[in-house]
Amino acid sequence: AARLLAEARAAYGTHDPMPQHHLPLAALTLGVAAAEGRLHDARAELVRVLDTGFPPGTQRYGWPLLLSAAAAEADARALPAAEEGRADILDRLAEAAKHLTTGAPVWVAHERWVRAELHRARGRDTPRLWSEAVTAFERLERPYDLARVRHRLAGALLATGGEDERARATELLRLARTVADHLGARPLSEAVAVLGRRARLTLGRAAEPAPASPPPDPAEALGLTGRERDVLRLVSDGRTNRQIAEELFISPKTASVHVSNILAKLGVSGRGEAAAVAHRLALFPAERLTSGSTE
Repeated sequence: AARLLAEARAAYGTHDPMPQHHLPLAALTLGVAAAEGRLHDARAELVRVLDTGFPPGTQRYGWPLLLSAAAAEADARALPAAEEGRADILDRLAEAAKHLTTGAPVWVAHERWVRAELHRARGRDTPRLWSEAVTAFERLERPYDLARVRHRLAGALLATGGEDERARATELLRLARTVADHLGARPLSEAVAVLGRRARLTLGRAAEPAPASPPPDPAEALGLTGRERDVLRLVSDGRTNRQIAEELFISPKTASVHVSNILAKLGVSGRGEAAAVAHRLALFPAERLTSGSTE
């Protein structure tokens, strides 16, 4: 990673001041320094960025950088050498997070993640904060990020010492390991294994369902993707393609394509029929009723 970072800097990192270039490089510089145990170098890179500030519209680069810095501080919390200056760094990170936009679900999820890491860095780790981060990422199609926050939630649950919490932590770690192994994310896989060993958990592979068993979720049987399910939920609520696009932060044309695919998969000719199928199969039981409807 350090070698590739040096190559990137040689290519454009020293002469192009555009934030879409220097902010990702700063995040990588910070992350490599933290991974190599050079926390003071990581902090210096963070301070340099924070002193400059995040230009408007750069949240897609700002949130990963804040996350990398907050996680580095949390990971180094037990190191005596890291104590000096920690409070100021954490305060600056929290202040920067307050002013960075969360105008899309993915950045709302990152805000939850950064907040949980800052509490972990201060020794105030709680399952509630990590549960909020997990819930936020479960709504997105970001399996690696979801696996990482599930790993952290498992650690927070295990710290409580309850049997119910241990059972939930075991399942979370199994899910995180499955994703890590599938993606070849070795550091995450190793972190999951270490946490499991320390807590004396058995992370054996969950039993596979019988081949003839139908999928528990009707949406899976229909072949709907996660995004198509989100669109169908809004169709069932009577939303237009433009309203769906605004809700899901996609273009109206993309929304239209999703609707067409949904109609084809459901074998129906219109939006009303699609809503009827969704209602009949109880795809959205908790969201079935709109604010003005009655049973």
